[in-house]
Amino acid sequence: MPGGSGTRTGTGQEIMIESLLKYNNYTYEKQIFIGNQLFNNRYKADFVINNSVIVSLKWQQVPGTAEQKVIYEIASLIKIINESGKYNMAYLVIGGNGFSSNAKEYLFGQRYADILKNGNLVRSISVEDFIARLNNNNL
Repeated sequence: MPGGSGTRTGTGQEIMIESLLKYNNYTYEKQIFIGNQLFNNRYKADFVINNSVIVSLKWQQVPGTAEQKVIYEIASLIKIINESGKYNMAYLVIGGNGFSSNAKEYLFGQRYADILKNGNLVRSISVEDFIARLNNNNL
């Protein structure tokens, strides 16, 4: 079943992020279609902040395949940003203990920017660092 028990708890992450967006007076929309993914399926963003910043939340509570799907997510976000002319950048917010240390090191080091054209348009960040950015109005 897609989105098994290791990913369902991401709802808590979404509720927490939305609470902080409200608390810090951000303008945002949630769960909206903003373009097409890499394979041309419609893409629903978890949040769009200030009409220009896409936020994709990825939660992996237990080890699994989610970390292998993240590069597809990043490539899709780059495509959407390039095609839209509307969005400036995206945050890929990663939470949960299920991501391996190698995956976190690769993603948080933004090393995909070395192999993906315009990879710098997507910033991978831990949920803790994203919360700090929200609280400091530093997106």
